[in-house]
Amino acid sequence: MNLTITPKLNAINNRNIYNYNQQSTMPNNFNTLNKDTVSFSGKERILKYSKYTMQDVTLSQYERNKPLYTALANRLMDTLESIANELKSSGVIFDRDYCEKNAIKKSDSFISKFIRSGETPQDRVRSTLFLQNIYDLSIMNDKILPALKKRGYEVAIIPDKTAGKRVLSTKADFDVRLTGLSDKDKKSLAPALRNAASFKPQSSGYEDIQFRIVDTLAGSKGKQIPIEVITVFGKKTSEAKHNESYYVYDIKKLFKLFHLSSVKDPEIHSPAKRIQTNISTISQQLTDNISKPLFFNAKNLDFYNDKTQLPVGISKATSQVLIGLAEGIKNKIPLHYKEEFAKVNSEKYQPAIEKLIKNSDEYKTREDKTIYVDDIKEMRKTLVNQLKQERREDLQIINEAIMRLKETINKFGKKN
Repeated sequence: MNLTITPKLNAINNRNIYNYNQQSTMPNNFNTLNKDTVSFSGKERILKYSKYTMQDVTLSQYERNKPLYTALANRLMDTLESIANELKSSGVIFDRDYCEKNAIKKSDSFISKFIRSGETPQDRVRSTLFLQNIYDLSIMNDKILPALKKRGYEVAIIPDKTAGKRVLSTKADFDVRLTGLSDKDKKSLAPALRNAASFKPQSSGYEDIQFRIVDTLAGSKGKQIPIEVITVFGKKTSEAKHNESYYVYDIKKLFKLFHLSSVKDPEIHSPAKRIQTNISTISQQLTDNISKPLFFNAKNLDFYNDKTQLPVGISKATSQVLIGLAEGIKNKIPLHYKEEFAKVNSEKYQPAIEKLIKNSDEYKTREDKTIYVDDIKEMRKTLVNQLKQERREDLQIINEAIMRLKETINKFGKKN
């Protein structure tokens, strides 16, 4: 089995941590997160040496900036409410009560996304517009975006391609996720927006136009906080998205937090492969039985004004299968880590461990470059301790996922 070891080039990307006072808020005893990585079973592991993690720093920064996010959210809602009144004849609607409930991303959701992506989430402030004829992109291009610009907002510009720290190109932070758009429809957008949009519909059946803007009146250019605006058909779609997010998408997010999820190309009969297969099956069943009919029904009501509805729910037999698959994941997690412990302690991996030692800062700065038996033992101990931590975390995640899956079944499970 191939084993790859790479140095962790940078532990914190300060460009991704916005500080409107431009001052560090790290604890006085914060140490730079010096890390190396090692890969077993095709999964890269970051060796953790620091007391404070990027997660701690990012959460602290996020909590400290909440008053600013609140001010930005309030101005945004005032603006969108004004635009909706102005463009009422074009089918633009703003529901302030709905938007106030989620004007700022919740801390747990913010950190969850940070863990999954490895980058500081940009959608800290968000709001929603309803647009019944969302397929008419000219309303967005010729009316909504100019109205935002008139009130001091511009579509955010983000890096398109990067090579190290060098930005090769930029693009508008703008995406269209609608089904059935023709080339003629797409040409209603300005070239910069059209080139930025993916025009890829979601597998769940969810459709929207989402983009980020910056408030040019809040901070100097390049320092403004991106603000997310989501445009959907109407209130039924938003309600469907809320239910789908809680009862389906949140479970999928938990699965993505698994350390096991990032194991690449596991052996066909290995515990990791079976776990990944179970996760895929559960996710697909939830999508087919809940997500797709929820969004189909909402679109019928919001867009077509058609009361035809598909059944939304999971049969009793399927519910039992899903719980069995989830319990199977829980039972196979210890088996996977038992194999991982054996690999770490085997002589086969000593050359890789020696290479990891050579990549460490401690080794690079010491005069004696000899790798002793005690060095090998210490590195094995570090790896074993990290595996134990990952096992604990994966078991906690599956317990949470099983609880949330049972909640979904209680909501959408059929009695017979």
